[in-house]
Amino acid sequence: MNEAVREQLLAAGLANQRRGELAQAEHCYRLVLTQRPRDADALYRMGVLALQCANAQGALRYLRETQRLRDLDADGWYNLGMAHVLDYAVDEARVAFERARDLDPAHPSAAVSLGNVHKLMGRAREAGEAYLAAVASPRTDPVLFSQLLIGLHTNPTIDADTLFELHREWARRYASRWYPRATHFENTPDPGKRLTIGLLSPKFSADIVGHFLRGVVRPLAEEAKLCFYHAGTSTDWVTAELQQSNVAWRDISRMDDDAAAALILRDRVDVLVDLAGHAPNHRLLLFARKPAPVQVTWLDYFDTTGLDTMDVLVTDRVSTPPALVERGVQRFVEAIAYLPHSRLCFTAPPFAPPVATLPASSRGHVTFGCFGRVDKVLPEVVALWSRLLAAIPSSRLLLESGGFDVQPVRERISREFESHGIARERIELRGGTTHERLLADYADVDIALDTFPYNGGATTCDALWMGVPVVTLAGEAMIARQGASLLTAAGHPEWIAENDNDYVAIARRLASDLPRLDDTRRGLRPHLAASPLCDGPAFAGDLLDVLREPWQRWCASRVANESSIALERP
Repeated sequence: MNEAVREQLLAAGLANQRRGELAQAEHCYRLVLTQRPRDADALYRMGVLALQCANAQGALRYLRETQRLRDLDADGWYNLGMAHVLDYAVDEARVAFERARDLDPAHPSAAVSLGNVHKLMGRAREAGEAYLAAVASPRTDPVLFSQLLIGLHTNPTIDADTLFELHREWARRYASRWYPRATHFENTPDPGKRLTIGLLSPKFSADIVGHFLRGVVRPLAEEAKLCFYHAGTSTDWVTAELQQSNVAWRDISRMDDDAAAALILRDRVDVLVDLAGHAPNHRLLLFARKPAPVQVTWLDYFDTTGLDTMDVLVTDRVSTPPALVERGVQRFVEAIAYLPHSRLCFTAPPFAPPVATLPASSRGHVTFGCFGRVDKVLPEVVALWSRLLAAIPSSRLLLESGGFDVQPVRERISREFESHGIARERIELRGGTTHERLLADYADVDIALDTFPYNGGATTCDALWMGVPVVTLAGEAMIARQGASLLTAAGHPEWIAENDNDYVAIARRLASDLPRLDDTRRGLRPHLAASPLCDGPAFAGDLLDVLREPWQRWCASRVANESSIALERP
């Protein structure tokens, strides 16, 4: 094979790869390797292709072979690190990301990925340093920046002012160029009209958004015209259920932001609701274009978007106490709109099994549990849980998360508990499973423990539905008060701790009276079902009131503006 043919095949393969035509790309690279088995460029691209296909072993094989033939550059080390991540080898991934950073200190993907590895391993300071290094890079894109914003919310070393300014920086870098100087809306400025409400998310599926929308959509659709703008590609039974709820459905997953904004403008949406914030695959740059008179953010995020074009953030007074806002502890670009109960509305999945009997009644010891993400289990969390376990020497702790499929993560958690005098045999670590199986596993838990400062959301609701009380520690940030919000709406504020000592005392009190704990377990599901947390129709009415208020303000401003123009005419 001559050099010209080789170059043509490599170029064709890369073009196919960029278009997502992966089989054709692989064919091109293999043709080169058939004639030149040690061609470093073809081997490297095969490694990247395997990585793109989530084939960890293939990626490692090809990238290591490339490394034997030539020195990897920063991108090569980054891709090797991602292959190690896919292979659950976090220590090797860390080394690769650090090597990429050493070769290119401004490599943003390596910095964010290094931060993610440090976060997974409980190294908050190192994670924060890596994330902030990515902020400093001029090559950090909006997707990576949003990733690090989420990552920093689990980091106790980052203060509220820094987080707020980082959200504003995201908006300045990526969104401000799209802010419209003026937009003409054809919407009729009638404050009492039947509203057209747009809901935009990449996750209208069996995820956080789908689960917390299920009980709200049908009653909301009875009072307003709903347009769903689906920005994702994942669909399942929740997607089908939402589509059958008398809503208009728009698939914008393949539209660019300008085209999607034009569609929303043509639909004459009165209030456009962002359901993602900075969560993965968000479309905040679409909201920067202001395609609706009123834009609101709610549900799958827990902080400001940073956008000047986002008018309102929906929350509640427990998640966002007015006193904390007045003190500047919680800061938002948006105006705040308060729902009367929790900002979330829970609908139990149809496959939830019946509540199991109290495990302590047959095992002779209390089992605490947490099924939240392992990166939320910070060293500070382990320290407090260890205090509790030490106070009840017979107790056990069950932790379940996909992160425990990674052996170094399991070892990290076990060592941290041992450092506080808690033997490994008292801690059971289970890996990832299905949602249905996870719910069934609450049969092994007597009392659930919430993480902090990043509280649980769906996991808290799941535990309550399965009859398991949840102990939470209320902090100051919105996400650090999510557990308190849910428990207040569920009618159990007595399980909310204000400090570490309260947390241990509440958990010990629950564990000390098994007959009462058994009664709580038996009655918790019907009590929860009757609470504001699960009242979809009432929540829909409250949400509609909250959305109508900024709409009425817009109508008033529109009428006032038109009157002013009329007065200026000769």
